[in-house]
Amino acid sequence: MNVFRLLGDLSHLLAIIILFVKIWRTNSCAGISGKSQVLFALVFTTRYLDLFTSFISVYNTVMKVVFLALAYATVYLIYLRFRGTYDSENDSFRVEFLLVPVAGLSFLEYSDFTPLEILWTFSIYLESVAILPQLFMITKTGQAETITTHYLFFLGLYRTLYLANWVWRYHTEGFFDHIAVVSGVVQTIFYCDFFYLYFTRVLRGSGNMSLPMPV
Repeated sequence: MNVFRLLGDLSHLLAIIILFVKIWRTNSCAGISGKSQVLFALVFTTRYLDLFTSFISVYNTVMKVVFLALAYATVYLIYLRFRGTYDSENDSFRVEFLLVPVAGLSFLEYSDFTPLEILWTFSIYLESVAILPQLFMITKTGQAETITTHYLFFLGLYRTLYLANWVWRYHTEGFFDHIAVVSGVVQTIFYCDFFYLYFTRVLRGSGNMSLPMPV
């Protein structure tokens, strides 16, 4: 464990908590992509199956359980408790265009051909694109609430810190996982435009972040 990994985990956790609290306190999931949240729940499910087969540390186990619990609780809020506020019309990204290639790639590029390793690889690839339905929804509607942009910012920060973590591990341990690194770079690239808008509009106090409407 190094400081980049720890801060990355905390940023990731904070992002999920921000989203959950936003939905709970406002009794609304307006502006939130349920499809992205289902994909993230699938990411955690396929990645953390090793909870039943191995123990690394108390910290590792607790974080995995918390991520799983919050992911499924968020999906429950969106599709059941506050389903009347869910904007299914604008949450129209075709997730099969993500799932099929990701599943195929998981069987072509992996570290070890075992069920858990294939599912772990699937989760890494899927995480790199799981945010696309949310970004697509924001682009389609043309704006995002400030609290939603905070969620996206900390999610992007988590990925950026993990890139620093991999650089640190490579220089200190000689460790390099090309699957995780390449997927992390791809995911971080998706956030680049968002980071620019976040710093230039949201943090300067302009309220909700407005985006160009798609042509």
